[in-house]
Amino acid sequence: MKSILKSVFVCVFIIALAGLLPAQIVPLAQGGTSNFTRFNPPPCDFSDDFYKENGVDPNAIVARFGSARQFGPPATGNQANWVADSTCSVTDPTRRNVRILATTGGNADDGNSPFSTGTPESPEFISILAFLTNQTQFLTTFSKSVGGSTISISNSQNPRGIAMQDIVGQFEAYAAVKQTTPQGFAVNPCQADMQAPGFATSPCFDLSTINAIFTPNLRQNWRFSTNRNAMDGSDGNCILNNATVCGDGVTVSTSDSPFGYFCDDLLGMWIITYFWFTQPPNTTVQPCHDVFAAIGAKNGFNLDGTPIILTATELNDQLEANNCGAEAQEAVNGTDGGAIWLVCPAIPDPRNGGISTDAFLDVVRLSNGNAQDTFILNAFSCLQKNGKFCNEAAPGQ
Repeated sequence: MKSILKSVFVCVFIIALAGLLPAQIVPLAQGGTSNFTRFNPPPCDFSDDFYKENGVDPNAIVARFGSARQFGPPATGNQANWVADSTCSVTDPTRRNVRILATTGGNADDGNSPFSTGTPESPEFISILAFLTNQTQFLTTFSKSVGGSTISISNSQNPRGIAMQDIVGQFEAYAAVKQTTPQGFAVNPCQADMQAPGFATSPCFDLSTINAIFTPNLRQNWRFSTNRNAMDGSDGNCILNNATVCGDGVTVSTSDSPFGYFCDDLLGMWIITYFWFTQPPNTTVQPCHDVFAAIGAKNGFNLDGTPIILTATELNDQLEANNCGAEAQEAVNGTDGGAIWLVCPAIPDPRNGGISTDAFLDVVRLSNGNAQDTFILNAFSCLQKNGKFCNEAAPGQ
């Protein structure tokens, strides 16, 4: 798959905000002050109208930040996941006055984050605002007049003839639910329609509630498929059904995905792809034993002894191709019971205020409380303290 040229959008986004927002002195959570200019706003929940304009019923989504989950996972103790903030809708009229503190860290698939380090491990910071557990939570009809124009949805499709469900389906968030159960290591989910054929179905790990994907239940941090094509073809993909333009003159060769995450998926939604190992971590079955060892030597291991998976190549070409792993998505009609889609926008540019000083990092942690992935932890710390990634000079330096 080809990489989106998202950085162009991000640059425009930054410049626009720089002209709208005053420079501010940001106090550090650790004490003291930092004099970096804050022009990127921290994340807030979307307004009801914006959900509707983009084809989602705000009254039907599950566990929405601002209406639920103020305390509890991913927060612990007295830490809140979100706070009321009257500046949210002033800064961005598509938002409501609920500012998100829970900052979930993950990795962009194959290093295609706009702030990629050039390695598969590239940090992505997102806000898990809400869940969709049934396709009926997408709107089938909607109409609203704005400035003489009409925003509409008819038969689930926008005026371009595209359903939001189809756009979201192009962007996968990979959830790695723990497979260790009281009965032993489970090599399949309990949901029969998701199970990999030929492997034991008992014991099994349950995906029937949204709780399954809260961070304490994950064995590794999220992976996000940011490497999708730009709809306008600006990344070199070809989207015309014309063999003379997109092909060899005889056979049409079109792109695999005509959508861009920041261009088309304005709610920042993802469809959840659950992935798992079909052999236990101590397997002697070949080639799985050697595949696990090779990936683990490169990426490290989870607490259960399974290797950390960072790229599509590792999942598709090394695990699944050798019958060592599997993946599946929940049934869109909701019969599996758990989370099918996430309203989970990535922070377009987490620098210069995008990570607020009172935000906290939501990541998978080791038994001693330390972050499993210190790369993401360090990136978050540098962004929160200095407004820059660790490999960038802080403003004024």
